[in-house]
Amino acid sequence: MTIVMFDEILEAKEVAAMFKVSVRSITRLAEKGELVGFKVGDLWRFQRSDVESYIEAQKRKQQRETQ
Repeated sequence: MTIVMFDEILEAKEVAAMFKVSVRSITRLAEKGELVGFKVGDLWRFQRSDVESYIEAQKRKQQRETQ
């Protein structure tokens, strides 16, 4: 049997608090596919590593736009 370890799973409200935005803003990003997430029933969940990747991608995008 193989055990798969996942990094921390976050709720939409936790991601919203990290970004200092509304939960609706986070769910919109997820619905558009900009922020990788998955649904458990009707609730969005996010892996911490995906949230960190989104942040890094946004920083790189902003750096390219200011150059």
